[in-house]
Amino acid sequence: MTFRKKTAELKELETLCVLAAFMLLLNLFLHRQTFVYTALALLLIGLFVKPVARIISRVWLGFAEVLGAFNSKVILTLVFFLFLTPIAFLFRLFTKNPLQLKNESGLKSMYKERNHLYSSKDFEKMW
Repeated sequence: MTFRKKTAELKELETLCVLAAFMLLLNLFLHRQTFVYTALALLLIGLFVKPVARIISRVWLGFAEVLGAFNSKVILTLVFFLFLTPIAFLFRLFTKNPLQLKNESGLKSMYKERNHLYSSKDFEKMW
């Protein structure tokens, strides 16, 4: 048996074990015997019926990938609109010229003179 085939079988078995553990957790909270039987069936399928285990594993991992792609977009959208947008509006409302792009002093130049004596310490952590 090749390494790749062995790794694929272990991944399938791992997926079915995780599903079985989830069923057992559901049994703890909902007190339904059908979850215990489902967990036992998943473990037995994972151990003895490899083609069915492969199908269950592929379906579950495909569903997880679709759900992950959808959830990441939804969560990032909610974070952006519920947190970042109001913070940006409040910042713009209460902060005047934060980047100092507007010449409010009426000077001809935006250049600010800085009288600073450079030392070797200034060049140690430049970034």
